[in-house]
Amino acid sequence: MEDSLKRKKRKAILNPWNDAQILTHVMNVDRASDFVNMKIFNTPMMSSRTYNRNHPSDEKYYNDADGAQFDLKTSNTIPSYSVNTVHLQNPYRPPQQLEGFASRDHLKDMYQLQDFTLRSRYNNNLFAKESATNKNNNQESEKTEKLKTGKKHQKLTEIGELAKQYCSCSSLHGLRYVGDSGLSIVERIFWIISFTIALTVAIYYICYIYQKWNGSPIIISLSPDPISLNEFPFPSVTICNMNKIKKTEGKRIERGFDELDKLLVEDRCNSDSNITYEDHDDQAINWDKMLKFMINVTQPCTDMIYYCLWHGISTECERIFNPTMTDEGICCNFNSVARKHLFYNPLDWSDLNITYPSESVDWNAEKGYDASMSPDVIPWRPYGAGLTYGLTLALDVDIDEYYCSSTAGAGFKMLLHNPVETPKIADFSFSITPGEETRIIIRPRISYANPSIISIAQKKRKCFFMSERKLRYYRTYTQRNCILECEANYTKKLCNCVQYYMPKSSNTPICGKKDEPCAKRARQDMEIKLYDEVLNNITIPSCNCWPACFEINYRIELSQNKLVQTFQTNKQYVKKNIDYFTENVAVVHLFFVDSQFTKYMKSELFGFIEFLSSTGGLLGLFMGFSFLSFMEILYFSTMRVWCRFNNRREMQRPNVLQTHPLDNKKVIYPFIN
Repeated sequence: MEDSLKRKKRKAILNPWNDAQILTHVMNVDRASDFVNMKIFNTPMMSSRTYNRNHPSDEKYYNDADGAQFDLKTSNTIPSYSVNTVHLQNPYRPPQQLEGFASRDHLKDMYQLQDFTLRSRYNNNLFAKESATNKNNNQESEKTEKLKTGKKHQKLTEIGELAKQYCSCSSLHGLRYVGDSGLSIVERIFWIISFTIALTVAIYYICYIYQKWNGSPIIISLSPDPISLNEFPFPSVTICNMNKIKKTEGKRIERGFDELDKLLVEDRCNSDSNITYEDHDDQAINWDKMLKFMINVTQPCTDMIYYCLWHGISTECERIFNPTMTDEGICCNFNSVARKHLFYNPLDWSDLNITYPSESVDWNAEKGYDASMSPDVIPWRPYGAGLTYGLTLALDVDIDEYYCSSTAGAGFKMLLHNPVETPKIADFSFSITPGEETRIIIRPRISYANPSIISIAQKKRKCFFMSERKLRYYRTYTQRNCILECEANYTKKLCNCVQYYMPKSSNTPICGKKDEPCAKRARQDMEIKLYDEVLNNITIPSCNCWPACFEINYRIELSQNKLVQTFQTNKQYVKKNIDYFTENVAVVHLFFVDSQFTKYMKSELFGFIEFLSSTGGLLGLFMGFSFLSFMEILYFSTMRVWCRFNNRREMQRPNVLQTHPLDNKKVIYPFIN
């Protein structure tokens, strides 16, 4: 019994597993280092005990335990611990390498394998990071698109809310029912259709009114305020004898040896003459030669007009009549402004002996007469109505001196025109027959314009103010001056000269006889018009000669009666004898029959105020529109939108608490030792 107890105790003491637990040192190695930082510790030899090896089961036990615990040959993984089992080896066997510990070559391979594993992990980490980055970018782009879509949807929602608010608050008829969400869809559609129809009809009538306002803005009406005689001038009177050459001069030239004068006579008397003067020196037939020839062969004004009665006062005719150049040659003119007031750079003709008995002023129809002007300035004004305050003339045709005439008969050509215009006798004059007494009743046609129409386009009002249209030669714009200047410009362009009767500056050449065919062709082209047609392969320029907005023209009424020898005749009219008087003299009376005349006023047919009133009336009739309705639309489209946007931005802004550091103050921190 005792022996068995001792044996148990001794067996318990000599248990190899307990000894192995005591002698075994287990060291944990960090797996994350993957043998890079692993170190193999060489433990010192431990003291071994002396065992009794006579017991056969003990050795077997040890070997079995050893093989069971440290058989690592079949393992492919590296153990995570090392065990010092020197005491388990057989002291009678040669030393062997412990199983479970790798050799140096095997460790090299393991390090290479681990390096490959680490690189693979690193690359996998990079790929994972890139994938995560791309995923985040895609998510951010999706979020951005969602935000944009959300913002657009939010804007549309806000616009819808503003439209609903406007419909609820608008003063326009019908819109409050459109914006009322309490009504049914059918009712709201009904009011939408009604409002659309009303708006369409109002726009249609407004367009009609606009076309009327834009298409015909000017109306010419009779002014209720009459114009008196002292506010406009007496017409300028130009008289030409139909005889082109005096017989005595014509016979003298025929008997003479001056071939140039003969050619000039033939050219003046024969309008169909084709004389070109190619065989003669052009310098010998210049303008000076032409002027002297015309002065010599034309009847002077002192012989043609021998009796004048102006304002009921007998006046010397040479004082009030001056010779002037026209398209019919040298004629006599009454009451025209001085040449310095007619042209910018006039060519003075000293040989014509032009004089003015009183001061000449720069007058035009738009400016009129100043209150400071003397009543006797030129152009003269009529003193009153009737024959007594008019102009009476006795004209001598001197039919015995007729050599060639501009017409088939004998007599005078007379034209009444504006004092600031150059007359065109050949086209616009009327005839005065000798042996008759002619009464000419003058009726002025005075056109005025309301200054407010200057804001209307020129193409619509069809007239020019003095400040808008400037001519090259004439100081005063009139329609006839514009047409004659356009003819002069075209003649100068075509022939490099102008006719003697055309407007010109002092340095403009006058056409000689060799240029006569070219000048005649230019005149015919201008008379045929149209100004934009192509004639003879030459484009005639557009003259753009609309009437002046302020313009005066004179219309006449003629009445004639035969002078009879048996009837008593005023002795002042008689020249030489009664027979000569009845055959050669024409008595002319020019006068006004009224002391006041009605003027034609150009004004706006449909001004802006009328257009605004009509438009407002239509909008108010169909929609209840007013000025405050327009302000409502302006408010909801500008100020209301801005206020909502500003308020939303203020609400989205984060609240930031600003702290200010304490300067020069001692901070006390509690609970500090």
